Amino acid sequence: MSGKLSISPGIAVEVGDIDRQLGRLWEQSDAGKVRASLVNLVIYSEAADAIAGNTPLLAEIAADHAFRALLVQADPRKKDNGIQAWITAHCHLREAGKKEICSEQITFKLDGPAAGRLPSIVFSHLDSDLPLYLWWQGELHPAPEPQLWTWVDRLIVDSNSWMDAAEQFAILGEIANMGRGRRALCDLNWTRLFHLRYALAHIFDLPGACGRIASLRHIDICHAIGARVTALELLGWIASRLGWQLSPGGDSFLRPDGGEAGFQLREQADAGACVAAVELDMGDARATVRREAAGDFYLAEFACAGQEPVAQMMPAGREKTADILLSELSRDSRHPLFWPAIKAIEPLL
Repeated sequence: MSGKLSISPGIAVEVGDIDRQLGRLWEQSDAGKVRASLVNLVIYSEAADAIAGNTPLLAEIAADHAFRALLVQADPRKKDNGIQAWITAHCHLREAGKKEICSEQITFKLDGPAAGRLPSIVFSHLDSDLPLYLWWQGELHPAPEPQLWTWVDRLIVDSNSWMDAAEQFAILGEIANMGRGRRALCDLNWTRLFHLRYALAHIFDLPGACGRIASLRHIDICHAIGARVTALELLGWIASRLGWQLSPGGDSFLRPDGGEAGFQLREQADAGACVAAVELDMGDARATVRREAAGDFYLAEFACAGQEPVAQMMPAGREKTADILLSELSRDSRHPLFWPAIKAIEPLL
């Protein structure tokens, strides 16, 4: 077992011999290492490079959050049946003079019919009594089977990677209704917007701003190429918080006071961040939040007639996948505003 980060999935083992080989791994480790786990983290992917791409990611987040990880790379389209497995551990020294904290990773490659054994593979290798977090990378399967989903405590997806967002959100809604609401759902795309939503909300704490939010009449969102769903989630958050309804034509929102609010989503090649700028037009007042490419802060500005313009720097957070995932693992939020936001923009997906 090495304390260095590695892209190797580790030692090849027989599936039926995983527990014994893990035991041997710890017996052979030195006294300066200790196994720890706060959660069962399952990553499922059908990408051909899923093992090579996720093993370094797991090694990185193990430095801040201990887990037992089950990394599953599946290819159900293959005709030949096959199961391969590996074990490894990611160890990090968090404090001088203390023991290294180690997280286990069990990796599976499931080909052909073996991919259908995912539920049994997962359940038979969980660290008992710990919550089960499942990060499903890529497209969700139609007609989800309750056998798997009812055991998941937190389902993590990333709508930024979906080809058909409308279909995928519909499947996600089916899964949400399984398990009597005990399961938390997390879209990493929603988590990416956390600091931007905070910066926008903060503007309306400023003197003269709060009273004008009801007169918001146009929203302009500049987003990166391929980040339209991210921009839509932000638009949905604003619309749902203000009680807006999408107009029958789908090109504007109807406000509770009978007024109308337009919107524009602009794709920009050099946007940098998923959402680079938001501009809110309230007639005699204007609020903007911008983030420079590779910048670590948002510049939030508010200007209205009869007052000096106000500008503030707000932390922007990071968009690196490891940072977003760690944020989600640590925060343990149930995201109560997520589904109202999706419902507000559902016809636009």
